Amino acid sequence: MKLGIHDLLPLSEGETTQERYQKTIKMVQALEEIGYDRYWASEHHGMSSVASSSPEILLAYLAAITDRIRLGTGGTMIVNYSPLKIAEVFKTLTLLAPDRIDLGIGRAPGTDHNGMMALSQGNPINFDHLFEKSQIILDYLTDKKPPAFYQYTKAIPEKTRTFAQPWMLGSSGQSAIKTGEMGLGYSFAKFFGVATDPEVFQAYRDHFTVSEFFQEPSVMVSYLIILAESEKEANYLAKPAEIANLKNPTIQLMKLEDAKDITFTSEQHNMLKEKYDRRFLIKGTPQQVESILSEEIEQLGIDEIMAYMPIPDQEARIHSYKLLYEIFN
Repeated sequence: MKLGIHDLLPLSEGETTQERYQKTIKMVQALEEIGYDRYWASEHHGMSSVASSSPEILLAYLAAITDRIRLGTGGTMIVNYSPLKIAEVFKTLTLLAPDRIDLGIGRAPGTDHNGMMALSQGNPINFDHLFEKSQIILDYLTDKKPPAFYQYTKAIPEKTRTFAQPWMLGSSGQSAIKTGEMGLGYSFAKFFGVATDPEVFQAYRDHFTVSEFFQEPSVMVSYLIILAESEKEANYLAKPAEIANLKNPTIQLMKLEDAKDITFTSEQHNMLKEKYDRRFLIKGTPQQVESILSEEIEQLGIDEIMAYMPIPDQEARIHSYKLLYEIFN
């Protein structure tokens, strides 16, 4: 089982973005040493609770200080940019880090309405043709001529030795069939909290067509996971993320010592229980988490697990990732 990290670069109360980036750099180096296969950074705009707004720039820096781990965007929100610009960014990244770059294709804006207007410079925003836009990006990546006016401009640099590996991001299952037909990997963000029938993943596999990027279907699922040596410690470490999940995912994470004194109402307990029961959130000891993930792998046909671990304490967060890695290795 391949393992990766899906990171939003969550900010804790009192933490600066500079501190978060320095911690992220050290964390990614530690994850590579542990043995993780890939690290993805998200794209969000206008949110004071997460520091990841320009993941492609972060990847370029991380590529220079790591040797093996794959680096990607989870994702690049293509509605915000031209296909030519996206292709040229990722072709450049593959020259800097051959066979180590992933392109997570996101079809959401990664921001609110005001952010969308700022990114589009006030122009109308079109969500109707994003699969066609995705194909133009793929054509550019492989030096093919895209349709219409795009064919008259080449994406530079040309003839890169390797391609960025493209994954279609999803959180509802609506893109599964089209992703299979396009021959892309399918990355599903279960921690977004949208229930999906296992048949969605089977539909992706049934419609998969071999492409320059993938010879066989590949299903990746992202979970919010907190691990610790004991249940008590796992509950302690998960509390800030639970508070944010209940109140507002856009608030900064509370400090662990402050969060532990927060008391949930019975209604909040029930809301959290439902999220854990539906595996949107996962916490516990390695044995407990292994049991849950084993069921998920069998039910959904997962080829790779991505973990998002919003733990305010850096040492505890890296240790949680280490415990997850040890489950499968």
